[in-house]
Amino acid sequence: MNAKRNVTVAAVGVCLGALLIVSQTAGSNRGHQPFKLGGAWIMKFQGNPTTCMVTDAPDASGRRAAVSGTTVIGDPTLGGAFLEAQWQSPVMGEAVVTGWDRGAFTVVQYGLKPGAAGLPEIVYIIVDSGTFKEIGPGKTEHQHNAAVYLPFQDADGDGLPDEGQAPVACVPMTSLETRVSLLPPCTP
Repeated sequence: MNAKRNVTVAAVGVCLGALLIVSQTAGSNRGHQPFKLGGAWIMKFQGNPTTCMVTDAPDASGRRAAVSGTTVIGDPTLGGAFLEAQWQSPVMGEAVVTGWDRGAFTVVQYGLKPGAAGLPEIVYIIVDSGTFKEIGPGKTEHQHNAAVYLPFQDADGDGLPDEGQAPVACVPMTSLETRVSLLPPCTP
């Protein structure tokens, strides 16, 4: 009886060991480590000229990061829907790794116009949430769902639309990001 049990335990051990080797080999065939957040990125949207420069500041795990950025080429009027908007605020938010090569994000940005006493006034609030996938070393593809809200939809004044508010528009977009890495200097 003990011999049968030992053979069964040994067989299970061999199967688990083989599974571990196969799974580790499959992971190592990717040629790199699991995706970690961090670094400086250039984001280009497909189908329009919008370009952003984004920085991910990761926590110690590299699996969660504060995101900040600036739209360097873009239309603050959102295609003429908000003609009074003259510029956009910086982008800020959070990203998290959800798998070996993918993650999720939410960022917020405001459309702005000159207001009273020279202070900016919010024209719209964009809450852009979506997912991303690593498509190569230093390259990611992002699927966005940009929800647009009006200022009165933030009645409590915390900078985000209040719970239960429906966006006035929800725009799906795709962007590609390229990590800015060290490059050799030019030769004068």
